[in-house]
Amino acid sequence: MARLTVDDLCKTFPGSGGRPPNRVLDNVSFDMQGQVFVSLVGPSGCGKSTLLNIVSGVETYTSGQLDLTNDEGRPARLGYVFQDPRLLPWRTVVQNMLYVQDDNSSQTRDRALRYLDMVGLANNTDYFPTQLSGGMQQRVGIARAFSVEPDLLLMDEPFSHLDAITARGLRENLQEIWIESRKTVLFVTHDVMEAVQLSDRIIMLQPGGRIFDDITIDLPRPRHQSDPKVATMQAEVLGRLESMTGVNDDVSQAAPTGGAP
Repeated sequence: MARLTVDDLCKTFPGSGGRPPNRVLDNVSFDMQGQVFVSLVGPSGCGKSTLLNIVSGVETYTSGQLDLTNDEGRPARLGYVFQDPRLLPWRTVVQNMLYVQDDNSSQTRDRALRYLDMVGLANNTDYFPTQLSGGMQQRVGIARAFSVEPDLLLMDEPFSHLDAITARGLRENLQEIWIESRKTVLFVTHDVMEAVQLSDRIIMLQPGGRIFDDITIDLPRPRHQSDPKVATMQAEVLGRLESMTGVNDDVSQAAPTGGAP
């Protein structure tokens, strides 16, 4: 598990073509630690993915402080789930899993196979990515990220390119894995229902890159999209979004549909 502390973090991109600099994160401060699933929610362009990239070390910040350690105070080990699976097409499922590991020991292989089994792909280890559906490929991506045993797992809208039925199944799957592993997770989404269903806490960013709200989600797991308590909390979070100046249709307001999975 990890501890992440962000203090007065700012990120400004230089202007080009005569345009002024663009500040995408403005004095962002929060901390998270332990067995917690935290979602970053907000309209497009509010800095969600930029903040995730800064935490991962892909992007630098302009000012402020960021501290990320594991339980022992050492630099945290990271796992990352992208918007697309980013599987190597010439490697099989299990080879893609093992490619990101530090070693190829039997213990490492057993761990990779265990996570593949948890996402329902125990019988697809020798398939190549082109033989899998988009949802199955993303299952591999999720299993791969968990299999490196990260202290902090970063997830950047991993279900945004999938159809509603597939995404719904993957959210259920992710919940099951998280309940068992209890990893520290920082998850980016523009889908309020998704954030409510998955998270212990929702940090809401507004246009301009400031934190607008920090919401605790205190609902028992597993949570289902059709649960009235989940729907009620979704409506409450949507209400807070609607009170935010500049909120528009970039934020999903889809109501729960269908029966319980």
